[in-house]
Amino acid sequence: MGADVAKLTDSPVIDRAVEQLLLGNKPLAERWGRVKDDCKIDVRKQVKRVMLAIGPHGATPGTGPVIMVVVGSIPEADLKDCVAKLVGGGGGAVTGKLVYGRTLYLVKDGNRAMYFAYGRPDTIVLGSNEAYVTEALGTGKKAPDAADLAPWLQRVDQNAALWAVGRTDARVRDGLVQLTSGKLATGPVAYAATADLAAGATLELSAVMAKPDDAQALASYAQGELAILTAAAQWKSLGPVVGKITVAADKEIVRFRAPLSLDDLNLLLSALDAGSTPAQDSAPPNPGSGSGPTQPK
Repeated sequence: MGADVAKLTDSPVIDRAVEQLLLGNKPLAERWGRVKDDCKIDVRKQVKRVMLAIGPHGATPGTGPVIMVVVGSIPEADLKDCVAKLVGGGGGAVTGKLVYGRTLYLVKDGNRAMYFAYGRPDTIVLGSNEAYVTEALGTGKKAPDAADLAPWLQRVDQNAALWAVGRTDARVRDGLVQLTSGKLATGPVAYAATADLAAGATLELSAVMAKPDDAQALASYAQGELAILTAAAQWKSLGPVVGKITVAADKEIVRFRAPLSLDDLNLLLSALDAGSTPAQDSAPPNPGSGSGPTQPK
């Protein structure tokens, strides 16, 4: 997954999402405040791109190794001092050792550990798995060298505000086969997605199927579901918004696209906010229902 920080910070959609996230999560807001107060780092100006790679998990989903790559202009000394201040206040510590001629830092805070190092002066590699971070610092093959991943990377605009490619989790892949009552022989083997957030949100998702027949079957199923969803959305005056979503099959690829304007997003958010409005208290009793003083006759 990749993110262009400048494009995200200029997006009104992201501004609203961050605002709501910080308002609803006080501990996160406090930690973010500490970063701004204790560090000499201006994320908007000093971070250009962020990439996140998630490795295959074992028996338990969500347990695979994770690595983050940050490209920007953050001096190594500033980042080390920043991390030391953040974990030092809570009794944590930062240590380092040489790996491939670079300093690999270990940050320990209680039972949590994180490793980070500079692959180049403008590139920081971070992760909780030492072997994974060390491999990223080495000169071996990288993600674009993978035979299956390389063609998926070509399906996304890596200059977009947000993009992602990857293998489809077996739970999603098998779940779609069940959901479609066996219309698919196999669910999508991979996906590629992009989000352009410059004016509203233009969302695109490509599902990579094992064969064209499955792609056509998934597109037909999704088109039928969209027709039902569009009709149901009329109750919330969201029919025109849902109607902008398109689905089409091209060989083994199924493309989903949703070009939403700012007006569309505001309408959608208004409907969601209205749906979460707490119920009002019960209405006061009608006159003559037995409450209050007795009226003279």
